[in-house]
Amino acid sequence: MRIAPTDRKKVHVLQVTFGMGIGGMERVIMDLCRYVDPERFRFSICCLSVRGVLADQMETEGVPVHYFQNQTRLARYFRGFGLARLVSDSQVQVLHTHHTTAFVDGAIARCMARVPVLVNTDHCKLYPFPWRRVLLERLSSMVANEVVAVSEHTRADLIRHEGIAPEKISVIYNGVNVRLTRQDSAGELRRELGIPQTGIVIGAVARLEEQKGLDLLLRAVPVVLAQQPEAWFVLVGGGSREEALKELVAALGISHRVLFTGWRRDAVDLIQTFDCYVSSSNFEGMPMSMLEAMALAKPIVSTAVGGIPEFVRPGETGVLVSTRDPRQFADAILSVIATSGEAARLGANGKRLYETRFTAEAMAQQYGALYEKHLARSRVRRP
Repeated sequence: MRIAPTDRKKVHVLQVTFGMGIGGMERVIMDLCRYVDPERFRFSICCLSVRGVLADQMETEGVPVHYFQNQTRLARYFRGFGLARLVSDSQVQVLHTHHTTAFVDGAIARCMARVPVLVNTDHCKLYPFPWRRVLLERLSSMVANEVVAVSEHTRADLIRHEGIAPEKISVIYNGVNVRLTRQDSAGELRRELGIPQTGIVIGAVARLEEQKGLDLLLRAVPVVLAQQPEAWFVLVGGGSREEALKELVAALGISHRVLFTGWRRDAVDLIQTFDCYVSSSNFEGMPMSMLEAMALAKPIVSTAVGGIPEFVRPGETGVLVSTRDPRQFADAILSVIATSGEAARLGANGKRLYETRFTAEAMAQQYGALYEKHLARSRVRRP
């Protein structure tokens, strides 16, 4: 892709990630490329291991995407050297990595290519973490200018479990803009899904993986249905546990009220059909779909894990559950959907909080300031 002369004068930021599949981290990368001061910065993306479906979308928006075609085991060991060549050839001034693999390769590339700024964003991990990776990440943090945590909880984990210097870690909350893809009303979307207009929809948008703990939600369904027979449960997403979860649904005898949509490009549109958004995750950082639900004025019921208690405020924007007891999770859902007035109040409060703190522009402004801070310092040190 040819670079316009005006763009050559802009600071080049390379976002480095495992791949651009469908997920919250990838959404953050996309919105940084879209919203960080376009008059000052230009962006490209490097996918280290897989290209991913969102790479094509970013290229249609004018963001170059690099992918290392050689994925042999030997090539992966030397990926940091390939990244160093890429940043040198592309005149990268800010290397922004995401998570451990990219962070380690980014640290190698910075040392070899003398990139002025290296920033890593940690999107949360489940601890205990393999000690080799902990060591590599700690060493990489010594090379980096700054490590960004997506929540105060994630920051505390990095200090406690990885020994990263507290002064090296800052917190920038994720932000998101709702990008509806369809013109259909919530009622029309319900008809498409086969849900009656009188139904009460409890929904989740999530990868169907162990992290999301969806067995908790499914085991709560019979308890909810016993008191709210008009309830419907919609799971938007796909993943390796889809068949196992469907088997659990059949075993619980709730197949008639649980709908699996699979992966949907219009996932955010489907949130409009929800009366309550739920998350039963075992661990989280700052889930993007939950922020979208808040933006659409949906009340939240969630497990109190990771950074979620930092923006889901009990009694104000939703309900938090501190155990993995299906009955308690069901009771939390029932407390929200018992009256439309309570759900509306919680949803309206959540929307106001989102608009104040969690838009993509708010996130991008903070990252732009972070880049500027370290660029200024690097220029002072360099001749």
